[in-house]
Amino acid sequence: MSVPPLDLVIDPLVQQLHSPSCRRPPAHRCERSVATMGLWSSEGVTHNVWTAYIFTLFFWSARSILFQQVVAGYVFVLTQSNKPVGIVKGIQGISQLVFSLPGGYFADRIRRDTILKLSGAIGVFGAVITFFSVEMTSINGLYVAFGLWGLFAAFQSPAMEALFADSIPPGKRSFPFMIKYNISNLAQMLGPLLSILLFLFYGDQWQLPELKPVLEFGCVMAVIGSLILFQFNDDRAKDYLLDKTEEEKEEELLEKMITPSPLRTPKLVGNGSEIDMVYDYSDEDDITVDDKSPPTATENTALLLLKGKTAKEMDLERQQRLQEVDDDEEGYMAHLDAKFLCFRTKHVPYILFVSDFVISNGAGMTINFFPLFFKEEYGLTPIHVCALFMSQPLVVMILSFIAQRLSKPCGRMPIIAFTRAFSVACLFSMAYAQPMALQIVLFLMRGGMMRCSQPLRRSILMDYVPKNIRARWNALEGLSVFSWSGSAVLGGFLIDAYGYRMCFMITSLVYCVGLSLEMVLLPLTKHAVER
Repeated sequence: MSVPPLDLVIDPLVQQLHSPSCRRPPAHRCERSVATMGLWSSEGVTHNVWTAYIFTLFFWSARSILFQQVVAGYVFVLTQSNKPVGIVKGIQGISQLVFSLPGGYFADRIRRDTILKLSGAIGVFGAVITFFSVEMTSINGLYVAFGLWGLFAAFQSPAMEALFADSIPPGKRSFPFMIKYNISNLAQMLGPLLSILLFLFYGDQWQLPELKPVLEFGCVMAVIGSLILFQFNDDRAKDYLLDKTEEEKEEELLEKMITPSPLRTPKLVGNGSEIDMVYDYSDEDDITVDDKSPPTATENTALLLLKGKTAKEMDLERQQRLQEVDDDEEGYMAHLDAKFLCFRTKHVPYILFVSDFVISNGAGMTINFFPLFFKEEYGLTPIHVCALFMSQPLVVMILSFIAQRLSKPCGRMPIIAFTRAFSVACLFSMAYAQPMALQIVLFLMRGGMMRCSQPLRRSILMDYVPKNIRARWNALEGLSVFSWSGSAVLGGFLIDAYGYRMCFMITSLVYCVGLSLEMVLLPLTKHAVER
């Protein structure tokens, strides 16, 4: 057995024994961490984080009305065809594609709150155009309005996501991202709920007089959400550095007042197969170690800490401890170098983008047409469809909490791969299922499992991307949205020609291609564990 270098033995002991965690119960530390990042505690939640939560609530409520089941039914009733439904989404996607990269570039080059204010103005204008287009039953007006919504998303999304990530301590992003994601799911429940109330008042029919008031109410919600964008502030992105609890301040003062005694240098003796540590002082010095005494290392402590660790593992731990990662220079995980086949750590963001791009291509062919599928094949009324879409975010919220909890022991990428594989199986089954109850269960699980791991995916991306180009990486989502919207145009033609179920089968095959790419990320992100 080879003897590890001396510094590999000493440094881990110094770090672990002098760390605050050795003097404080782990449960207490965990409770404080949860409280700090909790949604309902103002402690640790900065101005920009709260603003993002509020914007998400209002705008996603409007989005669930304007961009989902109600507008699909409105366009279908207006034109009596699936093709214009896909064209409306296609125009939105093309607009976002054209402006997404410039939007992300400018969000990295100038103040992000300036880009968000510009987005707010575009959102207000787009909501007004949408309102009058719906009122005048103008399909061409809707084409223009959805082009503006694509422009809005191209500027708003990368800037807000980057500023949101900047406002959270590195290595602690998956929980706030999960909270924001679940607020969006809550809003997607609120939107259909408000739609149901309006349908109860105006009538539960797939007719223009009943659909118009619902869409116009969504426009009002969109105006409120757009105005909230004016509240973001780049200067408050690092507020979390100022939010120290009294306990943390006391700990810092204690660290300054009590300087731990230096650890005696041991001599390593042995015959090549055993290691002994011999100190030049008596063992009585190490008998009592309490919260008030400086921590020291004994032979037994050293053997326990080093048991089962190779020199290579200790060297990796030492590098991780000694290397101070500046989040302004690089992502939290960017300094680790894993390798699988021809891919390395630096390829993780690219693989994430390509896999998401492929999956988005498949999703666009079906997502916009689920309301029409249930309307045409099962005769569901607007209230029934809204209730169905109101249930799906609830499923997503529950599953995302479970996924975030399981990501701690299992890792983020394995959870992402499992949930998406399960979703593909559900969609494939929808192509053959006949009973309405089974179809509804498959529909809810398909959406829930596909979307519940989205916060984990986003947190991985933010941990592997340098801060100064985060907005540009968020802007690349515009390409995914374009593919999603472009495939919606294709989906409209496929459904008119071959039916909804054939489109489900084709989408499942496309999903499998994207899922196979995500499998490559399993060995590359095995060290992506939150701090």
